[in-house]
Amino acid sequence: MASHFHSLRIQELKKETAKTVSIVFEIPTNLVADFLYQAGQYLTLKATINGEEVRRSYSISSYGTEALQVSCKVVDGGKMSTHLVNNIGVDDRIEVMPPMGNFTLRSVDQPLVLFAAGSGITPIFSILKKALNEGTNSIKLLYGNRSEDEVIFKSQLEALRSAHSDRFMVQHFLSDDGERLDSERVQSLVAGISEANYFICGPEGMIAAVKDGLEKSNVAANNINIEYFASPKTEKEATVETVVSGEVNEIIAELDGERHNITLEPGESILDAANRIGIDPPFSCQSGVCTTCKCKVLSGEVEMENNFGLGEDEAEEGFILSCISKPTSAGVVVSWDEA
Repeated sequence: MASHFHSLRIQELKKETAKTVSIVFEIPTNLVADFLYQAGQYLTLKATINGEEVRRSYSISSYGTEALQVSCKVVDGGKMSTHLVNNIGVDDRIEVMPPMGNFTLRSVDQPLVLFAAGSGITPIFSILKKALNEGTNSIKLLYGNRSEDEVIFKSQLEALRSAHSDRFMVQHFLSDDGERLDSERVQSLVAGISEANYFICGPEGMIAAVKDGLEKSNVAANNINIEYFASPKTEKEATVETVVSGEVNEIIAELDGERHNITLEPGESILDAANRIGIDPPFSCQSGVCTTCKCKVLSGEVEMENNFGLGEDEAEEGFILSCISKPTSAGVVVSWDEA
């Protein structure tokens, strides 16, 4: 079934840096099962800010038996991030959707190399704690920031390094000191590392540089795991056109056991059209990254603008991200209940 929002009480706020806060949620007994999560997943938060409904996804930074928390860094001009860091307080309530996301550890039985920059440390921190607690292999964290003051979870990382000094190494790169995680540096950092799993999260430029360095180091593609916080810029092919003619723009959408007939208007995605008629499917980023709007194509053909959020196996099974998808044949039926 499609996921829905639940009102959760804020149990604690932790100031991680001048611009970053961790938000700890109290989970009622009747929702514990709904909010079980895997390290590396995220929560979608919803709030009304100056009369406007705003939804954003934030990565979970807790692990295991720790109280569920996400961490948020203020983004210039960011409505939700500014609200969360500056305006909310303990005992306030916020609408939260159950955990989602595929940026998770498949196995703790391989060496692990983690690349993070800025707030990209958030899901990486959760994955790190899982690997340290459940595995026995070596773990290397390469973490970039502008300055030492902006290092999120600095004291916690030092504590983990001290407690697991035999197999956990963390190396910081500060751009104010001229240190960057560029492709050449990445190649030197991973030279000599045997088969390992690589996880990358941070700004688009950093992700591209690290990915390039790993590919030039002949790291297998299925060992590279990437979490984007924003949709990478891509050239949209000329063959991708808005569907508005014949019956192609008429689809059926399933949500909460009900079927809805929807006619897409020019330029609309499936999600846009569903929201326009008021059926309120789950969504957050609306840029094809977070996967909150994932649904399954039950019949017909649908084209996605890109695919940075879904795994290859999910795409093969017929799942799409409705925020960047449009029908390309008549008879399209999609279901959020199957996601």
